[in-house]
Amino acid sequence: MNIKTLTLGVMVAVGINTLSSCTKGFEEMNKPYNKPTSASIGDLFNYNISTCQNSYQEQATYHSFIYEITQQATQYASSGYRMENASNEMWDSYYKMLVNSRQIDTLIAASPDKAKMTNILAMNKVIRAFRTIKMTENFGSIPYFNAGRGQYGTGNYKPAYDKQDVIYKSCINDLKWAVNNFSTSADQISLGSSETLLKNNIAQWTKLANSLRLRAAVTMYDKDNAFASAQITDALNKPLLVDGEDIGLWPSKTPGLVFEMHAWSFSANQYIRLGTTMWNQMSNNNNDDGSGIFDPRCKVFFEGNNASKWVAYPQNPTTSTPSEGGGPYDQGRFTNWANKGTGCIYSPFNFYHEDKVYMPELWITAAQVHFYRAEIYNRGLGVTKNSATAKNEYEAGVKASCNFWIQQAMNCGIWTVNKPAALPTATEFATLLANPKVAYSLTDEAAALKSIYTQLWIDGLRQPNDIWTLFRRTGGNLPKDLNNNAYWQNNYGIYHRYTYPTSEQDYNFENWKAEIGASDSYGTKIWLEK
Repeated sequence: MNIKTLTLGVMVAVGINTLSSCTKGFEEMNKPYNKPTSASIGDLFNYNISTCQNSYQEQATYHSFIYEITQQATQYASSGYRMENASNEMWDSYYKMLVNSRQIDTLIAASPDKAKMTNILAMNKVIRAFRTIKMTENFGSIPYFNAGRGQYGTGNYKPAYDKQDVIYKSCINDLKWAVNNFSTSADQISLGSSETLLKNNIAQWTKLANSLRLRAAVTMYDKDNAFASAQITDALNKPLLVDGEDIGLWPSKTPGLVFEMHAWSFSANQYIRLGTTMWNQMSNNNNDDGSGIFDPRCKVFFEGNNASKWVAYPQNPTTSTPSEGGGPYDQGRFTNWANKGTGCIYSPFNFYHEDKVYMPELWITAAQVHFYRAEIYNRGLGVTKNSATAKNEYEAGVKASCNFWIQQAMNCGIWTVNKPAALPTATEFATLLANPKVAYSLTDEAAALKSIYTQLWIDGLRQPNDIWTLFRRTGGNLPKDLNNNAYWQNNYGIYHRYTYPTSEQDYNFENWKAEIGASDSYGTKIWLEK
């Protein structure tokens, strides 16, 4: 592969909930495809951060397929989108990033100041690991170790596929290296304004790397507990994200950054609604006035129907399900909020998630770190089991999740109707944590673990790809609606991975064929799957 012409016409920035916004977006690059060294390290790094955005088709796939697989939401009609479209976009974006990432390594290695560029090298490893882990969780085996090296010779034009377990461990080791090598030494060269992710905050980079490592080690534990245990034990003794440190892409912190795909992915022929599976984890009953709602995130994630009634659409609908329609995701609602269309009988996603200049795209949050720690102490992953510690981490995760999502709603400038006025009080949290659907059991370890997974599932509503990974690696140990379960099995239980893009058949056929065998199937389980 070679670096091709890359043009970035938007500003993209990433932030932490408690830090100030970035003041400079990603630089525009128009570099000749055959002169990869003409791009500076800052340009290359900045572009790679921009590739971390979810693509249009990727988000459409979340709404059309992944939500239904994980049962975080449902749809009342087929959108007509295909998962193959997302495969093509994700593949193209990832390998452009990988080319640049390899080139950054090369430029650093060749620099007489390479000893002073340890932090830049570590940052590069973190972004590459983050993107690669996501890719291999989506596809399974992918070309990795020899991919992105086309500029170094024709022998690298058609890279072989590498197995997921080898890739996964390599990425975890890269994250560990970064954690151990980030330096606060004054002699380290800074990327300056080109570092648009965490603005050269090395302490936060260390926490990001270590938190991603912890997530990955917990995720792969059941496949290689010896390797994962050592990583988990070490990660617990290194800095991790704490409350208020929620990392992702933040358009609200960078004037000029617009996530056009946010509005498009809801409005463009999408038919998603609050499903009965999620509803049953957020409400004590089916009262359509919402009086049974006990989870404060429910009214941040979803909203009432055209009559302001709370009605969940059957997760696994039958032919007798009433028709549904309306226009709850129509852009006209920004100026006429109440107009959801007379056909909107069931509760849609909250319209404000379409905000193109406010809602973040999350990578990993403090709440998720709490939940991973809860699982670690519940199961004894690299540590001695400790139910009390697991309970404390679990409850801290619930609080962090609720505070995060409600704070997002409170800070949203365009949110004008039914906007939360304050974070939950200590009394309200106590009531929430005592609810039988939330309460953590100190006597039933399996039930307690299911509670941890359930809260990860709820918190990750806008990270459905991560929840799909959670679903697969736990053997589906997440909330599910068993009514008409055959519908789910036949329509969504068949998906275990994305198929490879058509470009692999065109340009890397022999290696693609060697990997897929008889067929490239959605039904092929990835290595992580239980």
